[in-house]
Amino acid sequence: MAIAGHGQLRHTYLKNPERLVVLAGAAPAVWGLLFVLDARGRRWTLYSPDVEYTGMLAAAAAAGTLELEFTVMATKFPGWNSGWRL
Repeated sequence: MAIAGHGQLRHTYLKNPERLVVLAGAAPAVWGLLFVLDARGRRWTLYSPDVEYTGMLAAAAAAGTLELEFTVMATKFPGWNSGWRL
């Protein structure tokens, strides 16, 4: 998985936040976003209640020092959707 970018989004700007709240167990004021490409080149948007973690991942990926297991990603990013859309 390659990180193409990251960002933040206020919870109140989400169109349908209910699914994310159920998956994360809470409604943070701001969600961290990662825009990634999988091994086949498909785009995904990953949502995390931990904004600082998303920024740290993006910085580590840019420095070329990122290796993560799927379980870490699934724990920190409980929500996702296909494409780079919110």
